[in-house]
Amino acid sequence: MRRVVVTGIGMVNALGLNKETSFERIIKGESGIKRIESFDVTNFPVQIAGEITDFNPESVLDPREVKKAHRFIQLGLLAAREALQDSVKDSKQSFLQTDYKILPDVAESFGVSSAAGIGGLGNIQGNSVAWYTKGPRRINPFFIPSTLVNMLGGFISIQHNIKGPNLSSVTACAAGTHAIIEAAKTIMLGCADKMLTIGAESSICEIGIGGFAAMKALSTFSGNPKQASRPFDKKRDGFVMGEGAGALVLEEYESAKARGANIYGELCGFGESGDANHITTPAPEGEGAYRAMKQAIQMAGISPDYVNAHGTSTYYNDIFETRALKKVFNDDVPPVSSTKGQLGHCLGAAGAIEAVISLMAMQHGVLPPTINQEESDEQCDLDYVPNVSRKANIQCVMSNSFGFGGTNGVVIFKKV
Repeated sequence: MRRVVVTGIGMVNALGLNKETSFERIIKGESGIKRIESFDVTNFPVQIAGEITDFNPESVLDPREVKKAHRFIQLGLLAAREALQDSVKDSKQSFLQTDYKILPDVAESFGVSSAAGIGGLGNIQGNSVAWYTKGPRRINPFFIPSTLVNMLGGFISIQHNIKGPNLSSVTACAAGTHAIIEAAKTIMLGCADKMLTIGAESSICEIGIGGFAAMKALSTFSGNPKQASRPFDKKRDGFVMGEGAGALVLEEYESAKARGANIYGELCGFGESGDANHITTPAPEGEGAYRAMKQAIQMAGISPDYVNAHGTSTYYNDIFETRALKKVFNDDVPPVSSTKGQLGHCLGAAGAIEAVISLMAMQHGVLPPTINQEESDEQCDLDYVPNVSRKANIQCVMSNSFGFGGTNGVVIFKKV
């Protein structure tokens, strides 16, 4: 089976439009959670989110093309471009042309694996309102292609001349991680030499916030918005929605080595499982999460030094993930942290963004903090790297993602 390494990364979120800015602010313990600005939230029970307010879609698309792609696609294009540029930076041999397109002799062995949990929810809302109030002739002709989840990979493949396998994962909050796993499998089986993986999400709109609020999933914290998302803290009361994108270039090891690429880490293990329990609540004791983590660790053959938790700041997830971690590590759990307190929960993009954060943590030798750790919960009693980042010698990292419907994905990276 062929080895798979990561040679390029990129991300955009509420703390930055690139990986360096985002990671620097994450390590400082900053939060991107604030009052929503994109629509009037006056009558909404939840009025905060990890919203990106300084993104210009014309930075990735021609002005005439912007209306054809929903915001989640636009954010994905930005992260994808950064990851591709990063992958050829300082390498002896580039696969990119000056217009960011993959070289013709590489294009057919280069694939894309994209992911989103919901896709173009804002466009679904807008066109539904247009039809209901003004009739079917007012439905935007770009409505369908701008909304489909797999159009993220479609736009990216067209923009960058990627002609290999074009895959898409739609597994709720585990989608980004599952896209990484699918990309790795594709390379391992020899169906591609390189895969660009992107998880993107932008569902901060009236129906998105209203829908999650109606099911009591969101935090109703009434104080400082930056303190609302509180993973593993006793006063946690739900997640805060975020938006953004994460991207990784996965590559067959010998190919990366031959072109002198910078290698962030090797994807040495992954695990997938289903809870078969409940449409929104994790399996009791985190049984499904445990099996996915156990499978990933067995495949990796190495125990992680750090875990980037799913850590949503919801009551049951944080308890059950803690119990699953204790079980899989036999109570000798390494440091664990959740960056959702800073970025919000980016749904289908979360796994990709958190994989990038995990790789950067390993690269820089620093553990990201879990902010808003004020009051300990006796059921959440691990080392969550409370409030302040910490220097550490990290050789191996694990990133967890668990989604509605009981779908679980775990990836493990190690230094090469």
